[in-house]
Amino acid sequence: MKKILFPTDFSETANNAFLYALNLAKSIDAQVYVLHVYELPMITGTLSAGLIQNVYETVELGSFNNFKDNIPQLREIADKNGLNEIPIKFILEEGNFLYILREIIGEESVDFVVMGTDGNTGIEKMLFGSNTINAITSMKIPILSIPNGMIFKGFKNIGFTTVFDQKDKEALKYLLEIANRHHAKIHCMHVSKDGKYNKQAMKDWQNQFAGDPIFFEIYHDADPVNAVLDFIKEKEIDLLTVVSRNKGFFDKIFSPGFTKKIANKNITPLFVFHEQKA
Repeated sequence: MKKILFPTDFSETANNAFLYALNLAKSIDAQVYVLHVYELPMITGTLSAGLIQNVYETVELGSFNNFKDNIPQLREIADKNGLNEIPIKFILEEGNFLYILREIIGEESVDFVVMGTDGNTGIEKMLFGSNTINAITSMKIPILSIPNGMIFKGFKNIGFTTVFDQKDKEALKYLLEIANRHHAKIHCMHVSKDGKYNKQAMKDWQNQFAGDPIFFEIYHDADPVNAVLDFIKEKEIDLLTVVSRNKGFFDKIFSPGFTKKIANKNITPLFVFHEQKA
C-alpha cells in the first residue's frame, strides 16, 4: 500500500486538495498521512522566563485546539464523499516545517506528497520560498500540487515533460504504475526552442516503451511555458508531470509566470519529480 503525505494549514485550498488526495488514494490503494506543523515564536527582549513559558504554552494549546477542531471537518469530507474507508493518520508536530516534513517522509516511508496550491497558502511559501528550494529538492520524493477547485476525475491523459535524459526514465516508470491503474495514456512532451532535438534518444525511448501506452510529442516554441500550456490544452492533459533538475528549475516552474497561469485557469495538477543524482 502506497503512502501519501498531506501537509495542511486547514485552508479552503487545502481542504479541496485533501478530497483530491483521498480520491487518488482510493484509486491507487494508498493511505493518507495528514500533517499539521506549527512553530513556536522567536521571542526577543527582556521578558521573564515565566512569561515566555506562558506564551509557548498558549501557542501550543491554541495549535492543539485548532488541530483537534479541524479533524472532524476532514472526517466529514471523507464521509460525505464515500471515502471513509481510506486509512487516514493525523499527525501534529511542533518545529521547523521542512525538517518535520523530511522526518515524517523518512520514518513513514512516504511515497509522495500532495498539497493544495493557489499561490497564497502558507504551506506553499514554506515549501517553495527562495530560502527553502535546496531543502525541498533533498527530499527525493515527488510532490503533487493541486490547484484550488480541482476535482479528481481519474486520469485519461497524463503529460510528462522530458529532455530524453536517462534519469527521466525512473520517473516515467513510476508514472506508468499510476497510468496503468487508470488505463490512461502518457504523453511524453519535449520542447525544442530551435527546431533541434536528439532524434536518436527519442527513438531509443520509443523502442524501450513500445509495449506501453506512451506517446511522444515534439513542440517547437521559443517559450517553454507557452509550449507546455498548448500541450495541456491540445492533449487534454489531466496530470502534468515534470522532473526538476536544479534550483533554477524550481524558480521558473513555481514562478508567477507558470503557476499563476495554471492556478488561475484551473488547468491541471502538477506532479514534480526530483532528478535522481547518479
